[in-house]
Amino acid sequence: MRRVQFNAVFWTLVIAIPFTILALIGVAFLTENLTIISRAINEFSRSITVGGRGLFIEFSARWPEIAGMVIGMIVLLTIYLFAQNANKTEDNKQIK
Repeated sequence: MRRVQFNAVFWTLVIAIPFTILALIGVAFLTENLTIISRAINEFSRSITVGGRGLFIEFSARWPEIAGMVIGMIVLLTIYLFAQNANKTEDNKQIK
């Protein structure tokens, strides 16, 4: 049992320490270069959209459609899950 605990702690630290270091480096890079990155993203989004409006404006015009599709998919999946559970209970009643 002690070996399992040791392995769990060891591998957690082996995975966590490098990713923590990478996260700190990423945060330092972002704080130093955030204005350059945001300017590049803005120029890129203006160059690829129709009329040069930018991706943020395009997204703000389209988010109700995306929200409707996501909500509709959630409703369909919940109906499917309820129907599947009802079908399983009906099959179990017939077997008994």
